[in-house]
Amino acid sequence: MQKYLLDNLPLSLQERNLLYANGQQVYDQVMKDGGFVKVFCQRELPAYLKEDDWVSFYQSKVIVYEYKSMVDGSCIGKPYYYNYSEMLKIYEEKQLSWLKHQISILTIDPKALEMINVFFNFEALKQNHGNQTIDIRVQQPGYDSFLPCKINQQLEGMKIMDYVDYLNDPSKFIKKEGLSVDQRLFAVNVNMQGWDKEINHLKQFLPKCLRPQGENDGLSYLRQEIDGVNIPQIYIKTDGVWTGGHQENLSVNAININHGPADCIWITVDNENVQKLRQKVLELYDTDIFKNEGLWFKEPEFFLKNGIPFRYTLQKKGDVVILGAGCLHWVKSLGQTINTAWNQVALDDMTLEAMSERHKLNKEINYRTVIPYKNLMLDLYIHEKSLSQMTIERIQLELQNFFDQENRKLHLIDPPSSQLIECCKEVQLCSKCEHEIFLYFYHDDEEYLCLDCVQNKSNHKSLPISMKYRYHCFYFLLQAQPTNCNQEFCCPYTGKTKCSIQQELKPAQFKYKAQPKLNSMLHGTDKMKKKKFDRMDYEIDAKTTVQNDKQKTRGRKQSIDKSQPTIKRNRNY
Repeated sequence: MQKYLLDNLPLSLQERNLLYANGQQVYDQVMKDGGFVKVFCQRELPAYLKEDDWVSFYQSKVIVYEYKSMVDGSCIGKPYYYNYSEMLKIYEEKQLSWLKHQISILTIDPKALEMINVFFNFEALKQNHGNQTIDIRVQQPGYDSFLPCKINQQLEGMKIMDYVDYLNDPSKFIKKEGLSVDQRLFAVNVNMQGWDKEINHLKQFLPKCLRPQGENDGLSYLRQEIDGVNIPQIYIKTDGVWTGGHQENLSVNAININHGPADCIWITVDNENVQKLRQKVLELYDTDIFKNEGLWFKEPEFFLKNGIPFRYTLQKKGDVVILGAGCLHWVKSLGQTINTAWNQVALDDMTLEAMSERHKLNKEINYRTVIPYKNLMLDLYIHEKSLSQMTIERIQLELQNFFDQENRKLHLIDPPSSQLIECCKEVQLCSKCEHEIFLYFYHDDEEYLCLDCVQNKSNHKSLPISMKYRYHCFYFLLQAQPTNCNQEFCCPYTGKTKCSIQQELKPAQFKYKAQPKLNSMLHGTDKMKKKKFDRMDYEIDAKTTVQNDKQKTRGRKQSIDKSQPTIKRNRNY
């Protein structure tokens, strides 16, 4: 090592002295501990790096020898680790206003985690929900590329009980199903809809500001429940499985708990550096990281060689990862473990601006937005008086643009004198393109169509168009400041909101049953075809079956439209 550094890099006298004194010993210890990126990014630096300014020397010079290449060690960043005093304050907070970091770690007390994990361990999942069918990704561990690979795009169907059996004896399952010995199965998007006992138990141990559908969470204004967004989802993992690079839907905040026993590696890029990465990947590989979200995974070496800042996080058992708005991230499991995850929206300028930018990007690349952004912004505009004047004015302008766009489309379909039908405002999605319905739509017994899809029908000039809100009421709303609750716009929401008339409103009863689910797969999953694994054995657990049947109907929050299926978001985290 000494010869390599002396021959290839300019070293100061102090650096030469460090190198001669104990350079080889420090380097050997770093490599034994997993390499500099891993060692540098842990909560506490080891003593051998703290002494004699070794961190600076290693980060700027020795790391070049570690990678045998001219890499930029200054690109390495670590997550923010909350100390005990900060964690105590967080438990007193009622909103995410304290969140200032793109990725941060809050650690759950081991005793508390033990109580939480009464319901979040492999045997408990098998016993209580073993008969539930879940999505399984077939993956190749060690994948390191921005280019999607078909081998990682297989999607299977399996029951929880079978997946737990697979974890207990992978070789038996691999042989039965004819899989390659180096392939892994990853249980993604395990929906917790109806798991009231588990969700309520989890909430007891979390700060109010981190609970799903908690107070001051912008997602409380959603009009339906979305799995993985305002309803948690579970991910059951084995060694080497990974979640590909992505931002959360609409770049919202994310909460992720590692229940253990194994650790997970997170690699993240701050929102401010995401476009730099996107341009570099386009330049080098002619591929768009956003169009292939969830289908790529890249190790730190690429970022070191190309000077792109990144963060490396080791999420240990009991660690809660909290993501800031727009944080690009990808995750790898180092063993068998269970994670729970959901989204939140911090009601601050940075988060809401990041959501707006991602909504524009989704439109640009024709990427379906799972969270109904326009309707959500309308409800925040009406109810959230705590927003800054700058954010209120930006949302107001956005709503005005959405309003104008809808009316221009309407005039292409019907003459201005055409009578509109006032209809329920809980409609969310177009049955055909699955894009958000904001103001006008057409419906019959079979489908709900946005105006874009209406225009594609040969008889569109004669179709009756429905509206969620009356034109003049929407116009008056945009001119009013401040705004107040109004039955024209307010709905029964899924969480705790500041709506003063929410309790007076009754869920709408749709006459039609064609409103589709909000169904966003774990990024990239929507491009996969699914097949169903046969059971490894054919003994049916009667207790599990009965329990699952109860879970389907007991204690579940109903969506706004009783005939409208609960929104499903197969989520990345």
